[in-house]
Parts: sequence; C-alpha cells; structure tokens
Amino acid sequence: MVHPADILACSFAEVSYHFLRHGDGFSCGDTCNFTAIHDTLLNTTWHSPNPVSDGYLAVNSKEKEIYVVWTGTRRIRSILVDVTFMFEDFPKDVPGSAVHVGFLESTNAVYPHILKNINSLAEDYPDYAISFIGHSLGGASAVLSALQYAKDNMFDKDRIRVWTFGEPRVGNKRFAEYYTELLGSQTYRITYQADFVPHVPPWQFLGYQHHPLEIHIINKEGDFYVCQNTVREDLDGGYRWPTIDTSFSDHINYFGKPEIANFEPLIRW
Repeated sequence: MVHPADILACSFAEVSYHFLRHGDGFSCGDTCNFTAIHDTLLNTTWHSPNPVSDGYLAVNSKEKEIYVVWTGTRRIRSILVDVTFMFEDFPKDVPGSAVHVGFLESTNAVYPHILKNINSLAEDYPDYAISFIGHSLGGASAVLSALQYAKDNMFDKDRIRVWTFGEPRVGNKRFAEYYTELLGSQTYRITYQADFVPHVPPWQFLGYQHHPLEIHIINKEGDFYVCQNTVREDLDGGYRWPTIDTSFSDHINYFGKPEIANFEPLIRW
C-alpha cells in the first residue's frame, strides 16, 4: 500500500516544475525514496503564485488510484492567506454554509483549470479511486476540491477518498455538517500531537468548526485515537491541546511515521 503521507512527501520535495519525468514513473529527489512511488505516473503539475497554490495529478496503476495532491503552506504570501479569517458562502446552494475566503480563493485559483484533467483521468481509469490529499493549507484545498468534485460528479462520489494532514478549520458548523453528509465516511483528517494548525481559524468567536472523522496521532510511536464526534470537536483529538500549548514542529512532523493502516486504533466514538 502507498500511504498518502508518502505521496504528499514527494510533493514537498520538488513540487511543480521540478519533477523529472520517466517512462515508468517520476522521481522527485532523495526525499522520495519510496519504491512504490515508481508505479506512479505524473499527469500534470500546477503552480499559482497569487493566491498561492501548488500540486500535482498522478495515477498509480498498482494501487488503482488517481491522486489529486495539494501542497501546504510554504511561503509568506500563503501564510497571509491562512490568517485572513473572513467567511464566504460555499457551497452557494447550501443555506448557511460558509468557508474561509482565503482557502476558497487558493483552491479556485487552479481547480477549474485542472478539472478537465481530473475528469479525463476518471474516464480513462473508471475503476480507480480518486484520492484528494493535502497538508496544512493543502488539506483545506483537498477538502474543498473534493466536495466540489463530488457535487459536480455525483456518479463518481463513491470513488472519492480524502486524506488531510494538519488541516486547519475550513468552514463553519453548517459547512462541517454538509461536508460530513456528503463525504464524511470517505475522509480521514489526520492530526499529530500538539500541531497548532488544526486550532486555526479559532472557533470560539468566529464560528469555525472541523468536520470528522479525525485520526489523532498521540505519540511518536504512532498510537492514535479515531474521533467521530459530529456535535463538536472531540476532546480526545487534536482539540485536547489548548492553543497556547501547541507546537509548530508537530505540524511539519507527519511524514516518516509508520503507516496508520498497520495500527489497531484506540477508538473513541
């Protein structure tokens, strides 16, 4: 199994124009020394300077997966996008649903342009899963693009998987509820120890709320809770850490962890 963290690590190493194409896959430097990666064919990369958005599309024939990979916050301008806490109505046809305007703008900067590639791959590989993967700001874009794709292609909805790492809160309570109704059973929101990014934007006075299902890694050994609380954020998940006690190092320390699939979780429902 190719773990989503491995795929995402490649996007951190040499995203956008720095991929080297090969006939049987691609290479992205020493950081991506995963043998299963070489079963993956790069389809396209993208780079938007303003709003900042980077990522790539790829196909893994061994795992039968199409990857839509969004990279995280890497530059000062994208950090500024992250801290603009204003809401924008989304999806427009869901009354009361709203999301972080900066996250939506960052996603919309490229999503309409890569949609034809996603549709083409989905048509060429009709029995492949479509995995939207992202870290940090990229996690927010993975959620927003997966939701938009599901709404526009309901016949493909069951093929969608969403993996996010250190995802910030994307929208308000109504958005979290709607997202859960549509893709909650196919989404894995992974948090690590005291990572500070899942704590922003704050819910206390702005009304942001995470969607489940959360997989909270509680130690360096990879033990974790599965948190499925649809009423409010689970106190045994990433929310257990008060904002003043969070860590930036935990935000960048998801990669290289043992595969989550190999562990028996400490389940909390």
